[in-house]
Amino acid sequence: MKYAIAFIFLLFVGLTTHAQMQEVSDKQVKFVNTFLDVVHSHNGKKTIKMMDKKYRKDQLAFLKGNTEQFLNELFSGEDLLSGEYVSIEFANILKIEVAEVIALKEGGFTYIFRIRDGQHDILSSLFLVATGKLGLVGASG
Repeated sequence: MKYAIAFIFLLFVGLTTHAQMQEVSDKQVKFVNTFLDVVHSHNGKKTIKMMDKKYRKDQLAFLKGNTEQFLNELFSGEDLLSGEYVSIEFANILKIEVAEVIALKEGGFTYIFRIRDGQHDILSSLFLVATGKLGLVGASG
């Protein structure tokens, strides 16, 4: 019985995710895949360049140009193992993958990324600005 419930739940999640993924354009998929590659290769300059221009400018102004802090605070979330809220340091990222894509009514998409560094396993979200030039937006402040 519990296996049947688990199967139905996984089927529902799979179909929902599949339906949402169909709305994502090929250009957006390519952009996010490039982002994953850039982050995995620890290329900080390219990662920052893939962020939405206004968001990038505002955050770097707020952080007084500290790009290292910007990158280290980009991926934050609750550790799936301990429940603790953590920020994974950019240089320590071992794996990053898309866990879920949520289409928003207002336009654009929220991407939930699963990030691991050997000590932590978190889910962290970034918003993909899908109008005009593609760019990602994270938390502010």
